[in-house]
Amino acid sequence: MEAGLKPISNTNRENKSLNWLTGVLFLSDAKFYDVEKVKLWDTYFSELIVAGMGRKPENFPDNVHWHEYEGDISRSDVWNAINKKVNNSWVLFLEDDEQPRFSSFPNAENLEKMQWAPAIINIQKQSTTHHFYQMRLVNVSISKNDIFRGHHLTDATEFVRSQGVDLSSKPIIIERESRVYSHIDIDKELSLKKQAPKLYLVQGNRYLQDKKYVRAAAQFRQLLKKERLLPFDRLAAVNGLASCLAEQHKWEKALSLTKQSLEAESLQRLPYLIQFRIHELRKEWQKAFDVLRQYYDRLSLFSSASFDRKIDEEKSLINLANIALKAGHRSKATDYFDRLFSFKRGNADEAMLEKALLLSIELNDLDRSVYLFERMYNNHLPPNKMNGESKKQIDEVMTMFMKKDWYDYVSNIYKKLHEAYPEDQEYKRKLIVTLTKTNRLDQAKKMVANIV
Repeated sequence: MEAGLKPISNTNRENKSLNWLTGVLFLSDAKFYDVEKVKLWDTYFSELIVAGMGRKPENFPDNVHWHEYEGDISRSDVWNAINKKVNNSWVLFLEDDEQPRFSSFPNAENLEKMQWAPAIINIQKQSTTHHFYQMRLVNVSISKNDIFRGHHLTDATEFVRSQGVDLSSKPIIIERESRVYSHIDIDKELSLKKQAPKLYLVQGNRYLQDKKYVRAAAQFRQLLKKERLLPFDRLAAVNGLASCLAEQHKWEKALSLTKQSLEAESLQRLPYLIQFRIHELRKEWQKAFDVLRQYYDRLSLFSSASFDRKIDEEKSLINLANIALKAGHRSKATDYFDRLFSFKRGNADEAMLEKALLLSIELNDLDRSVYLFERMYNNHLPPNKMNGESKKQIDEVMTMFMKKDWYDYVSNIYKKLHEAYPEDQEYKRKLIVTLTKTNRLDQAKKMVANIV
């Protein structure tokens, strides 16, 4: 790296929306370099540094600093070195494909050098979002000591605790697609004289994913013995241990830990999901429903635990509707199906529509049953062609309608079917029945006479 960062002119710095902050983009691989992203970020940060291996790219913006590092140097060493060169007290470290949500950043007037906002890093994979907390926004004016510990883990726990830094309750939000800890080499981290506390979480969760529950639990227990922990990491360790116990069917112990975790901090998700899974396996439908409803009520709030995960609203509503049915709450299940249809803007799959239709019939809701029936089968009714499977399904639904005495609607359906398929005696017979039930006896008699 150049001996010192050349300061950006005061005029240009003052014009930046984050004129108090140095942004650092660490590139673990050249494939993550995006010149348009760098140019955009340069309009926000007071100064911007990009750290990469080798020489800077040919299309690198003039007003941005390039920090060259060797491939064998640790990430923590790179970050600590940059901290000693910046022109601002506040520095934000970002990695690879990460995208910060600038609206979540603190205002300059609210900054306190002894209160840092942690970063919550979100990774969405299909219907699940994973949350990880790290200290990325740091104040380098507090001490000349290195802030980050670890080889590639870049853990600031020891510095934050030893310096008495408080944590803000409002995290900055970072989105990314690549995995957060896939680059961590456990053996290299263990070879250091002092290991980063977060290493236990990384190793424990790897064991947990590999279904090595005893080893995973040992890592979480070891971390919980440490006094100097960040609150979101302590929650992650408790939740990780609860997950291990749940997977080993030690359900009472797992439930006890999740209760302790939620008593310490209610704004998290994994304890509710663990409880839900245990009650579901035990077929304790009411308890499962109560827990899942608590989880859903907190869905829009950010989690205060690291290594947490969120099941998206669509899947949560499906689970709620299904569990409500099993718990005997038919009307509540209907409400959740309605929310789901609204959420999906009507684009529900066949299985979901069928379940909602059966529930509506059971609850004697004619209007909603008709709506759902037509959503499912209008494309199979005349003048459209109908195959054998759809014919069978329509007959089954109409039979359920007739058991509810909804003969007027059924009569209209069989009138259409009889006119389209006059040779089908079954349609003719059912139409006669519905005409009789709706007091259209003359029409019924006429059809009977034609048969004779």
